[in-house]
Amino acid sequence: MSPDLRACLRAVDGLKLWSRAPLAPFTTIGVGGPADLLAAAATPEAVAAALACLADSDRPWTFLGAGSNLLVADGGYRGVVLKLGDEMQFVDTPGAAGDTPDVEPESSPAKGDNEVVLEVGAATPLPRLAALVADWGLSGLEFACAIPGSVGGAVFMNAGAHGGEMSTVVDAVQLAFADGVRWLSAASLSWAYRSCSLPEGCAVTGVRVRLTRGEPQAVKAMQRRYLQWRRENQPRGVRTFGSTFRNPPGDSAGRLLDMAGMKGMCRGGAEVSRIHANFLINSGDATADEIAALMTMMREAVYVKADVLLEPEVRVLGMKLPWEHA
Repeated sequence: MSPDLRACLRAVDGLKLWSRAPLAPFTTIGVGGPADLLAAAATPEAVAAALACLADSDRPWTFLGAGSNLLVADGGYRGVVLKLGDEMQFVDTPGAAGDTPDVEPESSPAKGDNEVVLEVGAATPLPRLAALVADWGLSGLEFACAIPGSVGGAVFMNAGAHGGEMSTVVDAVQLAFADGVRWLSAASLSWAYRSCSLPEGCAVTGVRVRLTRGEPQAVKAMQRRYLQWRRENQPRGVRTFGSTFRNPPGDSAGRLLDMAGMKGMCRGGAEVSRIHANFLINSGDATADEIAALMTMMREAVYVKADVLLEPEVRVLGMKLPWEHA
């Protein structure tokens, strides 16, 4: 680590540094080695200042959310990992106070009488936000009640379930750049299945969501139905990414993997769930290499059986997936 980069980061107000930080505890799959440096930011301005330091350095860096779809190499990551601190978990109502932030380059649509816009810190866990707004009788985030991850990560991935996705509720996104912090309207971003095209070199620090007033009991009833479906159809109480592969157009990755006979297949401590074939489980001592090898087996089995090449929903850090070496 360059002494100049370390000194620059240490001078940033609201930034805490951790050398050789183990990354496994910051992921839901629970594997991976350490990062050279982990920097936790308490404010959007601290994120921007950290990005300015990194822009002046040739050191590689990445942004870490809740780690729900991240596979870190066993050898770790030879670079800087930037993440949001707990201070960036909050929910506010900027419109009520008259301090709605300026949004560029396109204005958001006018707020209807039955709509409420909330400003949310990007580190806020998405299921926690869904539960909170349900208590308030706000509808629109029912689909998110069991999606692991942070609000910022959910925007980056355009997370979705049960026919809903983040693009339907996001009003604007607060982004930190090396030259400062600003808001972009959701309409100015390019949304697609499990992706949102954000400007290069930025980090999501806040999100405005536009929800609709409803009856709390009706919103909670819908969430209970979704949660019950999850309990019946997906593994619980295990270390997993969530979905391993994206659904191909017009089909389900889980169905294809099941058809290919992958349920219960193992590679070392990595196992394909016997409940849902698109869930890969760390049974206790899995390594990143074992997980990557099992992902390769899953992908190849579907290709042989159905002539479909599945694309990972999982991101990797400090490594490449085996088929990427070809």
